[in-house]
Amino acid sequence: MAPHRIEWAGSPQFFPGYVPGWGQPGLLVPLSLHLSDVQEIDFVQLDEKIQALLRGVVLPVPSKAQIATAQLLERLQTWTAALMRHAGLPVFRAEVRIEAIKIKLGVEGLVLACPLQTHHAAMAALRWLVPAVNVALAGEPLAAVADQFQVLIKSLRVGAPQGLNTLRFLEAADKAGIPLQRVWGNVHQFGWGAQARWLDSSFTDATPNISTQLARNKLATSALLRQAGIPVPDHGRALDADAAVKLADQLGYPVVVKPADLDGGKGVAAGLKTAAAVRKAFEAAAKLSSVVLVEKHFEGRDYRLQVFQKEVFWVAERVPGGVTGDGLRSVTDLLAELNADPRRGEPGTPALLKLIPLDDEALELLSEQSLSPLAIPSKDVFVRLRRNANVASGGLPVPALAQAHPDNLALAVRAAQLLRLDLAGVDLLIPDISRSWLASGAAICEVNAQPQMSSHLQAYVLSRLVKEQGRIPVVMVLGLTSEPTFAARIGEALSSTGWRVGMATPEAVTLEGRVVMKNPKHVYAAGLALVGDPLVDLIVLCVSDESIHKTGLPVDRFDVLVLAGPPEAVDGAPAWSRWRGFAQFLLKSCAGPVMVNMECPQWSDLLPHLSARDVRSMPLGQIPACLSRELLDN
Repeated sequence: MAPHRIEWAGSPQFFPGYVPGWGQPGLLVPLSLHLSDVQEIDFVQLDEKIQALLRGVVLPVPSKAQIATAQLLERLQTWTAALMRHAGLPVFRAEVRIEAIKIKLGVEGLVLACPLQTHHAAMAALRWLVPAVNVALAGEPLAAVADQFQVLIKSLRVGAPQGLNTLRFLEAADKAGIPLQRVWGNVHQFGWGAQARWLDSSFTDATPNISTQLARNKLATSALLRQAGIPVPDHGRALDADAAVKLADQLGYPVVVKPADLDGGKGVAAGLKTAAAVRKAFEAAAKLSSVVLVEKHFEGRDYRLQVFQKEVFWVAERVPGGVTGDGLRSVTDLLAELNADPRRGEPGTPALLKLIPLDDEALELLSEQSLSPLAIPSKDVFVRLRRNANVASGGLPVPALAQAHPDNLALAVRAAQLLRLDLAGVDLLIPDISRSWLASGAAICEVNAQPQMSSHLQAYVLSRLVKEQGRIPVVMVLGLTSEPTFAARIGEALSSTGWRVGMATPEAVTLEGRVVMKNPKHVYAAGLALVGDPLVDLIVLCVSDESIHKTGLPVDRFDVLVLAGPPEAVDGAPAWSRWRGFAQFLLKSCAGPVMVNMECPQWSDLLPHLSARDVRSMPLGQIPACLSRELLDN
């Protein structure tokens, strides 16, 4: 009996825009599934084999589909998405299982969710996965395909957004229903037209470039804050290791050594108590930056205060990486349990917390605490294994906003405002966050213009940054009309309400009646030009051909569908049955009423299918004014 197998059955089709029901850009891949009619596939065993093969990838729980073909296609769909998500790619609809499209007898169209505006990652993941599944179905050893797994993940990560902030902002936007578009590189657009905002990690489109450069220059930042009366640690620049030791002697131990122009705790070594430790830290920092600071260590607890639009919205104490004794187990055993936490992962991965290796830094700190890896700390005694307290170094953030004294919050806000930063992470050293810095003393050791944020904070920032899901009204007009000024009349009626109207017709894209693009290739291209323009308050898309069947829509949903008609003839004939089907296709993305040109009787056959909708049938000439009232009221 021939083994079960999957084969490619044609060229894939990529939809860069939105297809109703898909939610993201999609890839339609033709596949032939050769499944035995006699022998059933053991899906439990197949799941176990693939899960063992995909080391570290969290696979979704399969549904209880009854048909073997559907079960296999569902697995290909969800496993491909899981691979991309594991590599840090923005694929958010892995849990949405889309039924395969029957292309022809024996050929199924597998629908794959794709990262924003590209399909290469989805195709690469599937090209690795299909042979892997075929090997597993045949009962053959998986070693050959397993060797290529890490190669695949490494190649997929090349196209992933930079930094954890970006992916978390994209995930938060998807959950909030905010439409997304990749602009360039790591810059993404959240929303459409005049309501849209741009973000690059935690840089917003309102973050001044001057402020960013200043915040990254720790010498300049400290000088500015000190001049304004903000408490900052004393420090100096060291040109070599000898100068670093001399500065440490002058400042008094313990000290901190750090690069003067890097964020995220890179190269920072805190709590240094010996000349040897200062020399070692200087050499490490000098590999990352040509400007190295030696700073007086301020004895206090380490807090990150997140500031946005003149308000502290989050405070977290950053507890340095370490273990707490139980009086029974060794440091090594306690650390093994800590690193087994599924939230912890390697630095640079999307893991919420980071692993803490028992490396030279940990061993040095153990020695300073008169301990060894095999020592058994007393119950509730904290053993520090990291000098730096940030999360990237293995630290643990503990929420503290509720305990923070108002004076300390005001201090952080003032520091951010002095640097003209709309979004900032202020690092505050203070003995007790619940007491005013005016009474206890404190020091701001850093102000981050591109702060790394905990995974739940991006949703808050987006809620303040992007209003009403970042959406503007969109009208879809289906079909040309015998009246050549119809589109212009719609534009005039909507413009009279004060909106800046962007309109796409087959001939041109206009903004407030002014041509900004001639002869757009198709509706998708015209729509992209309008959703990306910050001067557009309202969009009208006039569709006269079936190009969106190949590209998808430029928007995931629109507010009004106008059935004007008759549409463009196909092969010399109106082909009304196809156009009525096309209208039903668009209806899936229509969130509001349908306006029907009653002077075009061919639409009448469609009306019975619209019984559950708000349908307004009227003469063509009344549609522009009705549109204007409808959108103005809403």
